[in-house]
Amino acid sequence: MLRIGEFSKLAQVSVKTLRHYDHVGLLAPAWIDRYNGYRYYQLSQLSTLHSILALKELGFSLEHIQKLLQEDLPQAELRGMMRMKQAELEARIQQDQTRLSQIETHLARINSDGCLPAYDVVVKPVQARQIVGLRRVIPSVAQLAGLYQVLHHTLASSKLPADPTLPMVTIYYDTEFQDYGLDVEVAVPAVGKIAERQNVVVHTLPAVPEMACVLYQGSLAGVHCAHQAVISWVESNGYRITSPNRDVFLQGAAWQDGSFMPDDIISEVQYPVERKPVPMFIQKQKESNLMEPKIEKKEAFTVVGVKYQGKNENNEIAKMWGDVYGLFPQIKHVITPPDICFGLCGEMLEDGSFSYLAGLPVSEAADMPEGMEVWEVPAREYVVLPCTLSKIGETYEYAFSTWLPENGYKRDTGPDFELYGEDFDLDDSESILYIYIPIKK
Repeated sequence: MLRIGEFSKLAQVSVKTLRHYDHVGLLAPAWIDRYNGYRYYQLSQLSTLHSILALKELGFSLEHIQKLLQEDLPQAELRGMMRMKQAELEARIQQDQTRLSQIETHLARINSDGCLPAYDVVVKPVQARQIVGLRRVIPSVAQLAGLYQVLHHTLASSKLPADPTLPMVTIYYDTEFQDYGLDVEVAVPAVGKIAERQNVVVHTLPAVPEMACVLYQGSLAGVHCAHQAVISWVESNGYRITSPNRDVFLQGAAWQDGSFMPDDIISEVQYPVERKPVPMFIQKQKESNLMEPKIEKKEAFTVVGVKYQGKNENNEIAKMWGDVYGLFPQIKHVITPPDICFGLCGEMLEDGSFSYLAGLPVSEAADMPEGMEVWEVPAREYVVLPCTLSKIGETYEYAFSTWLPENGYKRDTGPDFELYGEDFDLDDSESILYIYIPIKK
């Protein structure tokens, strides 16, 4: 038996900490002398103390550590607590990486211009609000002032109750550039039940868990610079825009009298965002280096198979694979191993359709089965990205939006394709396939 001071010295933990662990029921002394109050510990308790310190180093609270050390704790619950901590740490790392990226942006701006960026992006939640609005297609933002006047005159007779906590707001509904016109809604806050009238609509502007915002001050004609700053930030920090963006006017516009001063406004430019989903192969990097994207040179090869032509609007390709497997035994001159399959993707046409060939590699395109085609694939250098069937779309998005530009590559000519190895199981949603995209510098 060791007195608390001796145990403290041996364990390199303060007496005060040991007393606290006893107080919260985490590590009680083996025996306390009832006459003098001396605390004694057994040498075997060092292993328990080391477990406490190790779990504390991982970031667990003392309350969670106490639960983790229970001998009868079910394995599923233990695994769940560890995964929750893993998710918490990953979220914290992601937040720190975002901050690091913002600092790097600021440093780059300071190094090039000698000053901080003109716009600082802040991500925050925004609550749902009831609004009454007027939606129109207008030639440009210059017509916003007139549209607000129309809204004001339309509502003047209704004696709309004011909600001063939310100023006038413009909502932009276009999802892409239009040659002419902006699809916008000008709106004002509303409280209580408001009846719709004269094309004015009453609805709830939905809450947004993550809104990327910048503050803009100046002329309405220059607000596009603030919008560009937010869009650039979204692309650089692993986010994507999820719904229509907004301009909330904090000064220079007052809905009570319909006034609008386009040359002297203070507004908050708001973009609803969410983090881009992390492709499976990035998540798996921690488990195996084999799961990282890699570059591979591949010689020319020939594939014979069944062709699909269309837009895959109803998941026709997945359904086709179920039938194609039964036809593969008809293909002659298959290169061993015979259970490696290819899904070759042709170029997309202007109408959005494309060709796709599900087939097997062959040594020669002879004795072709009826109804099948042959595709010649040229020698190319590829980036190879592992994924699952459910993550094909996300993997392609990551490849073209992130991996190619970050690594200085462009897509080369020739088909990209899916390679289904001999271990692939069509009935297992987590079975791994490989996407090959032809690349060049």
